[in-house]
Amino acid sequence: MTLDTNGQVALAAFAIGLAFGALARWSGFCMRGAVEDALTTDNAPRLRGFLTAMVVGLIVVQALVWTGRLDLSKAVVLPTSLFWGGAVLGGAMFGVGMTLTGGCGTRLLVLSAGGNLRSVVSFLIFALVAYATIRGVLAPARSSLSGVTTVSLARQTLPLTGGAVFVAVALVVIVWRRVPARHLIAGVLIGLLVPAGYLATGVLGADDFEPVTVESVNVTRGGGDALIYLLTFTGAKINFGIAFVAGIFVGALAVVGLKRDFKLVGFEQPADMLRYAGGAALMGVGGVLALGCTVGNGLTGVASLAPTSFIAVPAMVLAAAATMKWRWRNRP
Repeated sequence: MTLDTNGQVALAAFAIGLAFGALARWSGFCMRGAVEDALTTDNAPRLRGFLTAMVVGLIVVQALVWTGRLDLSKAVVLPTSLFWGGAVLGGAMFGVGMTLTGGCGTRLLVLSAGGNLRSVVSFLIFALVAYATIRGVLAPARSSLSGVTTVSLARQTLPLTGGAVFVAVALVVIVWRRVPARHLIAGVLIGLLVPAGYLATGVLGADDFEPVTVESVNVTRGGGDALIYLLTFTGAKINFGIAFVAGIFVGALAVVGLKRDFKLVGFEQPADMLRYAGGAALMGVGGVLALGCTVGNGLTGVASLAPTSFIAVPAMVLAAAATMKWRWRNRP
């Protein structure tokens, strides 16, 4: 059977998600974990792993753009205007949310594969609220905020020199202290998945008759689309995001099977469910407002030199750090 362009892109997305899920489960890759390590450890292994992925993704994506092998002018993360209100508010909401739920959207998928029922519930709420913010009852509020906090951009991307400065600073942090090799190895390999995603949608998916949205790793929209796809399978069409989300779960599940560490974990008390549900809802709204989650902004957006991401990521990190400190101070 010969796959059409959309089918080929979906298959590539599933493979990318498979690798992402396996690597994330193996290494503990997670921005929330990176922030926690920065606040509680000297060597911050998960922070250095995440920064490694950011650096590798940025260098390879920009090399492809600079050599003319990749055109990002139509990429989802590079609109011609800057929704700065969404980047600030959405980033902060996402940072608070991922702290309350114990992980971002991708991390919830990875934990779900290991039997974490709290993450299953949280991801379903995250995906549902994200979809409602894009196309449902919350869409009018998003549009209203966009109308008053959006400015035009002279150019879609930040200067390449800005990316070079980020890479230099990140490399200093990465090499400052030694960390277990698996974090750096996973960071390199996950970073390479960002250009792989762009090559799948921007090159493999380049079709004049059936164009594919130019995007790379991100689970905010993909999570919502995946949920709707499961409900309307016969009348729906698979896309990059849906296949990527499915791949993450299957990849993480494979590692769980190999390590034999599947364990059912539920809510300890009713109040916990409210906290997780609230955090997931915040991530759903915040991820849409910021045009992506920690992966969509922290990896794809930064690699694309997207102005929105360089606002949203600091907002996520600062909000997550503040929420963690608040929770630690108020523990019974």
